[in-house]
Amino acid sequence: MKLFKKILIWILAILNTLFVLAMILCAYSVYLRPADFPNWSYLGMTFPFFIIATLIFLLIWPFVKWKCCAISILGIIVCWNSIRNYCPINLFQDVPSGKSFGILSYNVFMFHGYHEGKTDIVDYILNSKADVVCLQEASGVKEEKLYSLLNKVYPYIETGESSGYECAFLSKFPILSTESIDFGTNSARCTVYEILVYDDTVKVYNCHLESYKLNDDDKHRYKQIIKQSVSLNKKDQAEDSLDIKESFWWLEEKLAKANATRSLQADKLNSLIKKENNQHLIVCGDFNDSPISYVHKTLTKQLKDAYTESGNGPGWSYNQSGMYFRIDHILISESFNSYNAKVDKYGKESDHYPIFCTLEMR
Repeated sequence: MKLFKKILIWILAILNTLFVLAMILCAYSVYLRPADFPNWSYLGMTFPFFIIATLIFLLIWPFVKWKCCAISILGIIVCWNSIRNYCPINLFQDVPSGKSFGILSYNVFMFHGYHEGKTDIVDYILNSKADVVCLQEASGVKEEKLYSLLNKVYPYIETGESSGYECAFLSKFPILSTESIDFGTNSARCTVYEILVYDDTVKVYNCHLESYKLNDDDKHRYKQIIKQSVSLNKKDQAEDSLDIKESFWWLEEKLAKANATRSLQADKLNSLIKKENNQHLIVCGDFNDSPISYVHKTLTKQLKDAYTESGNGPGWSYNQSGMYFRIDHILISESFNSYNAKVDKYGKESDHYPIFCTLEMR
């Protein structure tokens, strides 16, 4: 019996160590530039799985050999910054006492359903109490009826060209200037708006970075991989093993290509941010990347994540096909304090949930 227990402890310890090492590898993969290491670029997407596995071991060890809790605890300490970025906890928060305003970022999926009479997305924006609204995939804002609806609450509206990936900007504050950033691709957009807020100028980068461009077949492949990975039915696994392998390499190629392109866009944004003279700076939008990614790591070199500062939980902002990631972000300069950041689980007219927070100007 003692021999069996020793063997069990060794097996569990080895498995725990392997999961912790994998978690550390995922956490620090953010330092690998996808343009140089494309096949390693999606490791951050698996980070939550290894966090959960590490926590499960932490719960098991007190009933088996409590000293082995050190394996999981050490892993959590080493990965703490990444864990906090992925799933922050900010239960007790003050309220802004100075000059503040609300900002909303929302990929509206071309206002899906609006032309069929569904106004959920528009109603949400108008009732959000946000003072500044950054929209992605917002083609159609120029349409007369939609524009007039938005204009009743937002007197200052800027739109780009009429294309699916276009960004739009709604503001209760005067817009002083606009400038487009060229990423050299039709599937990524970024427009910089300078606005006047309480006698101070604020620069807002409204971004839609390179998308994975996953079609329905790709999403089905993804679901198939996840389903078979957790399936206990060996017969099903054997029958679908070839399809799973083909699906994995098919998706891996798509993910790696998009990640590489997006990393170059993040580098360009970061170089522009470094040159900014304006102390009040916001970079937000649909980054198409999680908090555990090279893109997020690069853009938070100069900025801080408003959701990490004042949000709670993982805050998944993509809501389709079982792909649960927070890929919409609001990044802010040190001149702002963030309050009550949230990803609002509102409706599914869009494939994204909106992200909102209140910013206080120092």
